[in-house]
This record gives sequence, C-alpha cells and structure tokens, in this order.
Amino acid sequence: MRRLISRGSATLFYIVLAGLLTGEASNQEIAPKLVEQPGSSAATGQSSISQEAQKEPESKQEKKEREKKEKQAKKDKDKNKDRAKKDGQPDKEEASDSAVFSETAANPVLADMREGLEGHSQRQMLSAFDGDKMDGYLSFEDQVQALFQKYESFRVHYRILQSSIEGARGVVLVDMQMEELPPREGTAAPVRKDAQMRFELERGRKGWKIVDFRPREFFS
Repeated sequence: MRRLISRGSATLFYIVLAGLLTGEASNQEIAPKLVEQPGSSAATGQSSISQEAQKEPESKQEKKEREKKEKQAKKDKDKNKDRAKKDGQPDKEEASDSAVFSETAANPVLADMREGLEGHSQRQMLSAFDGDKMDGYLSFEDQVQALFQKYESFRVHYRILQSSIEGARGVVLVDMQMEELPPREGTAAPVRKDAQMRFELERGRKGWKIVDFRPREFFS
C-alpha cells in the first residue's frame, strides 16, 4: 500500500512538473507575439501618415496653366533681349553696377527711363534719376507728372553716340526720338520729338543714375 501511494505521489509530481514546463513554454511563445503587435500597428500608422503627406498629383489644367506662364515669361525675357540688341544695348544683367563708367554702364539707366515712358510708369522713369544730386529735381518731377497726364502713351527709341568720363561723372551723348500719343478720345495729333541729348551720370548706392541732362525741355 505504501508503495502504491509512493508511486502515485511520484506520478502526480511528474504530471505537475510537466504542466508547469508546458505553461512556461506557451507563455514564451505568446510574449513575442504581444511585442510584435504594437510594432506592426506603429508601422501601419507611419505608412498612413506618409501616404497622407504625399502631395496630390498636379491636374492637367494646373500643369497647362503653369507651362503657359513659364512660356510667356520666357517670351517676354527674350523679347527684351532682342529689343536691347536692336538698340545696341547689352543685357541689363551684364552691366548691373559697374564701378567704371562706360556705355555698358549707361545702357541700363537709359533703358529704365525708356521702359518707364513706354509703360506709362512715372515711378519707373524717375528711378533712372538721382533726386538727391540732381539740381531742380522737384521741378523736373512736376514736369514729368504733367507730361504723363497730357499723353496716354509714348514710343521711345535711343542710340548712344558717345561716352566719356568727366571727373566723377560719366557722360553720354544720345540720339533720342520720342513719340507722344494723346488720349484716343481727343482730337490732338501725336507729337514727335528728335534731339541729341547729353546725360550726366554719377554712381551711388544704387548704381549709376542720371544727375543732369540737356535739353531739359525734351520732357515737357
């Protein structure tokens, strides 16, 4: 009887031990799965965020409009370059702020004056002049304002004949033509002017600017 009890206890001990070992193994298998699940969820979340961050593809209409604007900008730039070549002028970028006066340094200043007239922009035209150094600038400003009020548009052509340096100033002699067009509803005829003009320029913080010119009545 004692032997049977002893054998039964041993058998029960082995059964309990086996159950404990089996349970521990099961827990070890489940643990990695529990660890993997949060990682998998994070990866999925990152993927969703990444997809949402992606920009929507450009529509055909937007692409067409963008290409149209780029084409027009290039066309305008080429047109200005061709016009500069026709007038014997280099590109503005080539003579942005030369320390030594020359025809190349004078061209961008005269071009600003012409573009201001033809664009009917008093501000742009006056940007070619140095109001601090030019004698009688306020009177000249009033003169230009009256000119812009009287005429609706202008056509301007100029050609530099000669350039020289006189002390701190650069001087250019310019053959200049300007056509002044009155308002369409008026009866006045266009006015055409043709003169050889002398422009004196000085270099300041903003580059070369006109500080004097003759004849002054050309812009009246």
